[in-house]
Amino acid sequence: MSKLWLVALHEYHRHVFTRRFVFGLLSVPLVIILLVGLFFLIISMENNTTPIGYVDHSGLLSDPLPAPTPTAPDRPVPMIPFANESDARAALNAGRIQAYYVLPTDYRTSGSLRVVHIDQLKSSASQQFYAFLGANLLKRQDPAVAARLVKGADITVQSADGSRSFSSSDWFSFVFPVIAGIGFIIAMFTAGGYLMQAVVEEKENRTMEVIITSVSSDQFMAGKIVGDTCVGLTQIAAWLLLIIVPILVGRSSVPFLQTFRLSSQTLAVLACTMLPSFVLVAALMAAIGATVTEAREGQQMTGLISLPIWIPYMLIGLLMSSPNSSLSLALSLIPLTAPVAMLVRDSLTILPAWQIALSTAIQILCVLAAIWLAGRAFRLGMLRYGKRLSWRELFARPVSHRKKLVE
Repeated sequence: MSKLWLVALHEYHRHVFTRRFVFGLLSVPLVIILLVGLFFLIISMENNTTPIGYVDHSGLLSDPLPAPTPTAPDRPVPMIPFANESDARAALNAGRIQAYYVLPTDYRTSGSLRVVHIDQLKSSASQQFYAFLGANLLKRQDPAVAARLVKGADITVQSADGSRSFSSSDWFSFVFPVIAGIGFIIAMFTAGGYLMQAVVEEKENRTMEVIITSVSSDQFMAGKIVGDTCVGLTQIAAWLLLIIVPILVGRSSVPFLQTFRLSSQTLAVLACTMLPSFVLVAALMAAIGATVTEAREGQQMTGLISLPIWIPYMLIGLLMSSPNSSLSLALSLIPLTAPVAMLVRDSLTILPAWQIALSTAIQILCVLAAIWLAGRAFRLGMLRYGKRLSWRELFARPVSHRKKLVE
């Protein structure tokens, strides 16, 4: 057993303390930050702060309240009144305004108005004008009532037993498990890729011949699987730290972060489904590495593993509409689809304890079988240089020593 941990420590050290690992560790958060920054940059570039004009025949805007301040990253658009439409048209043609609205005399009762523009009006600018109208329609109301009407309804959906509830302001608690699932998948295949490449390289340079003289094949493969699982968990721990610290820092100033909560069930699902999945994927990648002759061939075969893991995201609409259906339960029990399916269902409903326990038990059994399969693939393929080990040979019944002597 001590040799297993020595192999695991060596495997962990050879991957973690490298520039490639540090680059891969930081690349995902940097890409996310760049995408978020690009998103805000595009929104900011689309913010046209050229004034909007209006011609009011209804008298609603004779003594108007100022337009409400828009939320970031939108920038305020000034509202300019015009006495008649000809003046507004002249200002539009001269480029002093980006559009103008015409409110007819019966606007208070009909609610109809007309907008004139040359270029298509951006949604941010039009939303600000409608907010400007709404504020003036409600200016004679009590300020608290007016604020309540502008905010709209906050609908809360609650389960019959009162154990789970969701509101429109708590959307981040639903999005987080889905994002966490994607992060786990990336980490799983990154660590599994390290393991597969290491096995292939050790077969090619015949390092295995030296190693196998001092450690059994089962201990060697088990140690590699444990070491690379820890590599993936190190990635996840670092990513969680990079996510949780900004959440804790920004909770006081970012409204939607104040409602973010992780239930004990979510943490249990993360631990019980993702950890076995890590080991399962690592063992399968090790088995693939032991059967192929080069890393490129192994990378082509990883699609057989990655496709089932993404199936719950492909069927996320069905999981969201019927989280307790037979299909949802089946996806929660199949080893490669269980982690993501359980996370998505957990964000929508209360998962029975027996489903979490059964899914975990099935995954653990599959993990043990995958480790055995990786060890067998290693034993059969470690001396086959330049020759691929077929899956039929891998699952074939071993021939006894006595039968070999008879032949």
